[in-house]
Amino acid sequence: MYKSIIRPILFQLSAEKAHHFTFSLAKFFFNIPGVKSINKSLFQVKSPNLEKELFGLKFPNPVGLAAGFDKDAKLIDELSSLGFGFIEIGTITPKAQPGNPRPRLFRLQDDSGIINRMGFNNQGIDSAIKNLKKRKSKVIIGGNIGKNKVTPNEEAFNDYEKCFLQLYPYVDYFVVNVSSPNTPGLRELQEKKPLMQLLNHLIELNEQQEKTKPILLKIAPDLTNQ
Repeated sequence: MYKSIIRPILFQLSAEKAHHFTFSLAKFFFNIPGVKSINKSLFQVKSPNLEKELFGLKFPNPVGLAAGFDKDAKLIDELSSLGFGFIEIGTITPKAQPGNPRPRLFRLQDDSGIINRMGFNNQGIDSAIKNLKKRKSKVIIGGNIGKNKVTPNEEAFNDYEKCFLQLYPYVDYFVVNVSSPNTPGLRELQEKKPLMQLLNHLIELNEQQEKTKPILLKIAPDLTNQ
């Protein structure tokens, strides 16, 4: 049904429009009484064999939804009913920003893949928190945080600090994103000195909280070991 009917319809839209259309569709269908319960019975599998304990967190299973799909935490409850062991939101920046000019999401039909050059498009930290406050599910949430495009690198730690402190009550772990090639100058933060300054600053903030939370680092996949 998907390949013969749904996909041809979606492929009449641009990749980004199809993404937003399916978001709206998911919101609509999951608001129908009983749909969430049906999905939970179909997709949520609880077994000690699937559980994983990492960073002091107990994941019900090792299959999670990566950052970039639900950037603004709009579909946490809906997506959690599909059986994910965790959901990572973001990348979130302090202020809302539109990201790169369109088109910026491209289908590779022969490879069954996509390329995205979104550029940290999101509705900002306040919008994400507003959505997180509404969630009812207890799925593990990761907060992927970054800096605004207009923020110079020497002030980047302010953006990461703001995201960290404001998101702290609502997420279970953090991911510090310094790897996007679509945000000008961001990857310069992967150099040893600025990276150590940023991470040490966030670690200090973390240790000032009642309970520390795991801080992970997202770096480019093509860096050398050095």
